[in-house]
Amino acid sequence: MFVFLLTAIWAAGAQQLPAQSSIAAQLRQEWTASRRQVVAIAEAMPADKFSYKATPEVRSFGEIVAHVAGEGKMEMEAVAGVAQPGSPERFDSLRSRAEILRALAEFFDYGTMVLAGLTDQQAVELATLRGRPSPRWLIVMQTIGHNKEHYGNLVTYLRLNGIVPPASA
Repeated sequence: MFVFLLTAIWAAGAQQLPAQSSIAAQLRQEWTASRRQVVAIAEAMPADKFSYKATPEVRSFGEIVAHVAGEGKMEMEAVAGVAQPGSPERFDSLRSRAEILRALAEFFDYGTMVLAGLTDQQAVELATLRGRPSPRWLIVMQTIGHNKEHYGNLVTYLRLNGIVPPASA
């Protein structure tokens, strides 16, 4: 019986495991999903509501979207190996819906370009962000996480204005 059990365990372990998707492919997939979600919600808010603030102390809808674009672009520049990534505040002065949506598209286009050329080997290599070394894959996932955090803010802003978010429609 003992020999049979050991043979069964060995045979189960010897079976070929399913192929794993590459790190870079998974990052590209998550990036595309994040882009779709954030762009759709930003486009759902009418131009006259981009200055809407839930309370006077917080960012407006447009300021949140511009913040996502600015921070994200800086982070993806770090992933790309840009020695001096641009300031995350580079889009803070944008006010119109058209300008902000253009900056958001620029950020996502840049990230898509960076990820298109990223290999699994490069994904695990270190890049410097805010003076600290981190694996590139981690910076990408932090950027996607940041997008999702602010997506939650944007959902609330739409609902406070009587607009159903695209993902809920």
